[in-house]
Amino acid sequence: MRKRAYKQRRRRRTMRCRTWNYSSRGWYFLTIVTHKRRHFFGYVQDDTMHLSPFGEIIMQEWNKSIALRPHMRFDYIIVMPEHVHMLVYIKKQLVRVPGYKVGHTFQRLPKSISSFMAQFKAMCVRQIRLKFNYVKPIWQPNYHDHIIRDIDIRRVRSYMRNNPKNYRHKRNDFSYNTRTQSK
Repeated sequence: MRKRAYKQRRRRRTMRCRTWNYSSRGWYFLTIVTHKRRHFFGYVQDDTMHLSPFGEIIMQEWNKSIALRPHMRFDYIIVMPEHVHMLVYIKKQLVRVPGYKVGHTFQRLPKSISSFMAQFKAMCVRQIRLKFNYVKPIWQPNYHDHIIRDIDIRRVRSYMRNNPKNYRHKRNDFSYNTRTQSK
């Protein structure tokens, strides 16, 4: 009876491209967003991002990822008050699953973008909870990805580099914060 109830549960729709194997060689532009877009990771002042202790943990976990995953190149990261952008390159496809058909099923492959993101988010939460005893949610449940062609790399890097300069303080931006508008 419980098994049937579990199968009938509504599952969250995936945002991944069904025709792509995310353990494949290539560039990936990744974005993770905080729960309810809370400003956990610091603040932007004078076009510069100033990290909070939570933001420092994000950077520490990024640096640990570089050492733990030699099959990936960790090109660039920008931590913003309520989101994190990462540019990652998988050097070569290391995982070949017999019978795996792209688009057929969404299992998390080892050494793939999805396994990296799950581990990265989990380790950030773990460190924040250990150091600050913070038990509320940190992240939104999913992440955004873009598979990047080589010719778009400069544009993505420029976007990331200029993110603090182009960032508006959304808490005071009434066109963004609808809760403030309605009061």
